[in-house]
Amino acid sequence: MAGRLQQRLAELDTPDDMTDEEEIWSLVRLSLVILRIILFVAIIAVSELMENYTIYDISMALWALIIGIPLFILISGGIILGDRIVKKKEAGIVEKTLLRPIRERL
Repeated sequence: MAGRLQQRLAELDTPDDMTDEEEIWSLVRLSLVILRIILFVAIIAVSELMENYTIYDISMALWALIIGIPLFILISGGIILGDRIVKKKEAGIVEKTLLRPIRERL
């Protein structure tokens, strides 16, 4: 057991091979996931607690669904899109444009 603990502590000292972009994306992704969970809980809470209140003759429960579901989908799409962009750069499929293509061919 002590050997496994020492091995894990030694692994913490070794640097990871993440680039700055990957580290930034992991933090942004984490915040988006937490925001999505908070949004989900808020939609349920507002729907249950504010059923009797209305704005423009529509109950707050319905407003929570009208505003919350598109936000949830938008945040989920952002997470998926960001993962695809980071995966492309990680796999080496980065599309590069040549500034002077004629000079490069010669």
